Amino acid sequence: MSSKPPAPRMPPSTDKRGDPGLGHPARKTVEGKRIPQEVIAKIEDLHRRYLLRKPNGWRAHLRDCDLSGLDLRNLNFSEAQFVSCNFANANLEDAKFMRADLFSASFDQANLTRTNFTGADLRGAQFEGAELNAATLDGADLGLGVIFRHGKDSSIRQSISSFRNANLRGTNLADAKLSGASFEGAALNGVNMTGADLRDAKFAGAQLNDVQLGAANLDDADLREAIMDAETFQRTELSGAKRARKAPLPERLEQILNSHLLWIQSNRREGLRADFSEMYLAGYDLAGRILAGAKFEHAILSDANLEGAILAAANLRNAVLVRANLTCADLRGADMRGADLREAKQDRVLTGNLAGTSLQTRRA
Repeated sequence: MSSKPPAPRMPPSTDKRGDPGLGHPARKTVEGKRIPQEVIAKIEDLHRRYLLRKPNGWRAHLRDCDLSGLDLRNLNFSEAQFVSCNFANANLEDAKFMRADLFSASFDQANLTRTNFTGADLRGAQFEGAELNAATLDGADLGLGVIFRHGKDSSIRQSISSFRNANLRGTNLADAKLSGASFEGAALNGVNMTGADLRDAKFAGAQLNDVQLGAANLDDADLREAIMDAETFQRTELSGAKRARKAPLPERLEQILNSHLLWIQSNRREGLRADFSEMYLAGYDLAGRILAGAKFEHAILSDANLEGAILAAANLRNAVLVRANLTCADLRGADMRGADLREAKQDRVLTGNLAGTSLQTRRA
């Protein structure tokens, strides 16, 4: 399903006489400046006056400004504008940005614990590695953003909202517009995504535990390499999403493994090579199984027990092995390029050259 093209953003007019850092209350946009810690409180005071409709108030209008590393705890910038501003490594705990314009802003590695972004414009915003515990993004727009720059260094920048490797615990993303957003490697625990627009969203390596996805639009969302707990997996309507293949029932699994063993013993003349590619095998017990040469490309093997398993020459490219038990597993000659091995147990694993072949264990 195609979505509407992102709305372009044009640079607002600026008034260089209105720089809060120079002692005079700004009346128009502050652009391209590093904002010192001692100035941010003054800007917020002026903005609060604006919110309360008091004399001499100023609605904060900042663009391309550097606020990285600042302490913005408990500050109220609701309805403010921080277009393309950099909040990397800043502390925004308990801050308020309700209905704020944060188009294409960067919050990489920032502390956003309990930050309130209700109804905010966050198109193209970046949250890589950020802490979003109990943050509220209810009704926020986090879709694709395009920004135009004019002048000598004119350019066009297009970006999607990114939560790569972010930590979201109890975050409220209900009804948020997240079309095309990236959650790759993110930890989503107790997150509310009810009614969210998640078309084309990417979840490779993301961990979804107790996530509410009721009425969410998951058309073309890529959940093939997502790590979903059983409850989230069972209660979520995944039609329209790209998802992992269901694992076979125990009796069928035994048939597949026996046929694979025959394939090995007959030197590939009989039986059938086991193909678990893109299959959801989270938590499965495959300890001690003979799986040499089996296909596990893009398979979900998080929390699986592979202790002592024979995986020589197996294809494990881009497999998700988060917290998997690989103790004493034979991985000689296995292809593990792109595999996600976060927190995997790898004690006494056999790697290297597979005797009688030119195959080496490959990692990336």
